[in-house]
Amino acid sequence: MRKQLIMGSLLCCLLVSLAACGNYAIPDDLSQPSQTTQPNPFEEAEDEAGFLGMLTHQAASPAFSESNERLPFVYDGGEFQLAYQYSVTGKLDTIGFLLFLDGKPQPYKVDDTTAEYEYCHSFVAAEEQSFSFIFEPVTGNAGDTLTLTVVSITNPDFQPDMKATSSYGWYHKTLDSSVELEFNTDPPAVHSGDWPVQEIFAQSEVREEKVTAQYVETELPKHGWGDVTMDTLDSGLYYTFSYDGDIVYDNLCISDPVTLRYTMCGTAGKRYSIAFFLDNQPVKIDESTSCSVTMSKGGVMEIEAIIDPEKLGQFNTFYCVAVPLDGVSPFFKSNSILLYKEN
Repeated sequence: MRKQLIMGSLLCCLLVSLAACGNYAIPDDLSQPSQTTQPNPFEEAEDEAGFLGMLTHQAASPAFSESNERLPFVYDGGEFQLAYQYSVTGKLDTIGFLLFLDGKPQPYKVDDTTAEYEYCHSFVAAEEQSFSFIFEPVTGNAGDTLTLTVVSITNPDFQPDMKATSSYGWYHKTLDSSVELEFNTDPPAVHSGDWPVQEIFAQSEVREEKVTAQYVETELPKHGWGDVTMDTLDSGLYYTFSYDGDIVYDNLCISDPVTLRYTMCGTAGKRYSIAFFLDNQPVKIDESTSCSVTMSKGGVMEIEAIIDPEKLGQFNTFYCVAVPLDGVSPFFKSNSILLYKEN
């Protein structure tokens, strides 16, 4: 079972992952808290140091083979339903879930087939809750077996207001789990729901460059990867994320176009899907909601995009995720930052 502890003494970031697995129930109140009324994460964390909370989530009642290996769930057409469960103890207020099918953002409904599709639903933090994800697969064909990655995000609706708070604190931290989905038939070619995406990039480009000594010795350490050398680069996975060349941890006042640059490198052959999110909805990049990259020996994948401030609101939450396409490699999420405009 995927389990997560949140420690108050590690105020700004740390969620400690311990394990992974499956089962689910849903709270009565599915309403999303207002972004302007969320509590200050720093005040709660500062009230008392130590344990803040624990989170587990998993698929419910997975099937196992005679050799006790977990079997894929089966897709037979139409809308697929996946029973799921979570449990939250401690000082978390809400928990949200993002889905990724073969690395692509997957919108879903909760329990009700007549509901609207959304990319992130918020749930009240509670113990032993169960529900069902309902969705039409965004990708896949008969004969495929694809990874469905389920990612929890703590207090997903919280947003700083640049008065009482200017940072996300220990909110917006993630914990991922995955199941396999076996396709007995093709999903619908034309989907029944509206799947909104955000369009904030004036332009974007995906390219591969050669790894340089400057990148390994200067840029990677600047982003927290301090023990990497040209000789050990292939033994791990590393990413950087900058805005106009700077690392931004909390918020960014944006009045002019901003160039973001995301890079990823490491073990040759590892494949990832990269997606950007604005207010928990995927951002359109080229003609899709994500782009796939494959690590190569001696290469670094780069995504560069220009954010158009005219396409932003007054306050927007922005982050990037890297979803492994093998279901085994680590999931990465950048810090959530607030893109805001001065009055």
